[in-house]
Amino acid sequence: MIKELITDIAYDKIKLSQGLTRAKLIANEIKNDIFSKWLNKELEGYEYQDEYLPSYRKIWSLIELVMEIPGGKFNTFPVIVPEDMDEKFKESVNNHFIIEPISIVEAQIESIDKPKGYINLPPQMIEILAKPFKPQITLYRGVIRKAQREIGKVHYQSVIELTKQKLLDTLMQLNNEFPNLENKYEMTEENKDKVQHIITNNIYGNSNPLNIATGNNNVQTINITSLKSEDVEKLKSYGVTEEEVEELKTIIEAKTNDQPKFVEKTMKWLGGVTASVAGRGLYENIPAITDFIHKLTL
Repeated sequence: MIKELITDIAYDKIKLSQGLTRAKLIANEIKNDIFSKWLNKELEGYEYQDEYLPSYRKIWSLIELVMEIPGGKFNTFPVIVPEDMDEKFKESVNNHFIIEPISIVEAQIESIDKPKGYINLPPQMIEILAKPFKPQITLYRGVIRKAQREIGKVHYQSVIELTKQKLLDTLMQLNNEFPNLENKYEMTEENKDKVQHIITNNIYGNSNPLNIATGNNNVQTINITSLKSEDVEKLKSYGVTEEEVEELKTIIEAKTNDQPKFVEKTMKWLGGVTASVAGRGLYENIPAITDFIHKLTL
């Protein structure tokens, strides 16, 4: 069962949503709550601001206001949130959280026929976002007609690819550790610990989801204060420019204990870099860049 599933996923014989569904049978065999919860959330969707939401499902995303001025002309300008605004509000404006089930993400990729698309925001949100621009709107005798969030197709593709790799790595390591998983797996404490390590390491990296499950949001992190030379070369091999690498170095070197602020800056950097890489046709490198930043911000 597990070997066949690995082959089907690796060779794209089935959709990722089908692979995750079949993986629930394996989760039932090993009785691991963390694996089961991850599979369910990927299949059913995450809550808004879900503490289990993987960082690669949070993307830097620009919001634009579209203003109509006399003469039937339209002006578009980006929403820049002032630094003194509430942190949660800034995060909600500057980022898009891909909380949809993986099947919906797959459908989005198929439905978007251009490199990027737009999500129209509700009227209540438009009113809030337009408030700081009232003087400018009045000056031009304009009216805000809509607010839209720009979403790159590559962001959805990145979610699919990274989820696929996490599932594959988990299944392959489980198969290596327990070759006869379906028939001879025993629920010993040693085996349960091995399974827990495999799940945690492959799906959540350096984070400890057990802390989240028990209501403790402390996270195990690696204190990175600079980029290693091999990391720099790796990023450059993915198509990241020298200037972009230097920008990331500056962000890392200026890192403080304010982890949310650090994540915000790195996600903003990632948004610009993915757009740059996509613009040069290097789509296949985006998941690797995203995964690098994901590990950096754990």
